[in-house]
Amino acid sequence: MAPSFFDDYQDVPNVETGADFDAADDRTLRMASRPVDKALLDQLVRYQETFLAHVEADAGPEAMARAQTAALGASGLDVKAAEWGSAVLRAFGGRRWTLQRLRSKLTELESRSGPEAEEVRKRVRDELVKQERETDALGRRYGVETLALLREREAEVVALHTRLTKVLSRG
Repeated sequence: MAPSFFDDYQDVPNVETGADFDAADDRTLRMASRPVDKALLDQLVRYQETFLAHVEADAGPEAMARAQTAALGASGLDVKAAEWGSAVLRAFGGRRWTLQRLRSKLTELESRSGPEAEEVRKRVRDELVKQERETDALGRRYGVETLALLREREAEVVALHTRLTKVLSRG
């Protein structure tokens, strides 16, 4: 008997070993996921840019509703595709934004000396490794092709993530 019920699933090879339950969860979610190709990524970026163009000045409820309608129209996406795609962009953008902040912090810490500074540098380096590992795990969840495409446009995705976070956290 095969070690996994899904061993014959062609799109998602069973490469995980051990007791990494997150990997198994990611793999299950990958089966329910749709791939992001260049055309879909372009639509998602257009959606977020249009949405932000409408709400950066006014983030009231009516403005948000108008922005959502305009963004859907401009991107050609339906609500389900826009929300699913936005979740993918948030997951990737959030990880990469965190990595950028950690790298900046590490650069700042390089000028300091002493045991306290070294301890903080070690914690930041450890967190950098963790964030890279978590970014790689997105490849299990959304597909390695999707992750590669997002990495190609990382600066753009992180910039959109930063702008969207500012708008949505105004509360």
